[in-house]
Amino acid sequence: MRGRKKINSVVKELKTSYPQERGAVRLFFQDEAYFCRVSVPKYCWAAKGVRPIIHSQRVAQGIEVFGAVEPETGGFFYNVTDKERPVVKEKGEKSRLMNDFMQKLCDKYPNDLIVLVCDNAGWHKSQYTETPERLTLLHIPPYTPEMNPIEQLWREIRTSGFHNKYFKTIEKTETKLRVTINMLPIEKIKTITQRKWIMECVKSDSA
Repeated sequence: MRGRKKINSVVKELKTSYPQERGAVRLFFQDEAYFCRVSVPKYCWAAKGVRPIIHSQRVAQGIEVFGAVEPETGGFFYNVTDKERPVVKEKGEKSRLMNDFMQKLCDKYPNDLIVLVCDNAGWHKSQYTETPERLTLLHIPPYTPEMNPIEQLWREIRTSGFHNKYFKTIEKTETKLRVTINMLPIEKIKTITQRKWIMECVKSDSA
């Protein structure tokens, strides 16, 4: 509850202080996801009496994606940051990837202020994390993934694009990811991510 109040308070304050003629105040929810070539067998439809056959493989190779969703508009911004995800990373590398993602998000909306809500992963708030000038970074309370609606969006992407799928190469995995995201209707994204408390934040009167 306190996390919701903090987000609501910040959005209201920015809506009041930021001149409307300069741009809008946008509320995004951010998270990372990993899509790998490992097959994920799931229940599926098949003709009566027919046993479905699903290709299966165990390949430790995948792509890491940074994403942010704007529930109010159904907008979804993402960036594929790593096609291999090596075991050993340089110190601060994930924070630098986060920095790059935040800057690209700001570049997409050059006149707007962005409130970006994320979880408490170390790379979201380490000494290497640098937020752009037009971005305010907020963190949900620990152990409250339900407050981050992008979690449900990742689940939808996995269900519609990756269950019972077999990918011969990492490039095919990335292509499938992009196609699946691009085919998501805006209205469906809204349905998945909109919450009453979120809409109260963005629809608050700034007068």
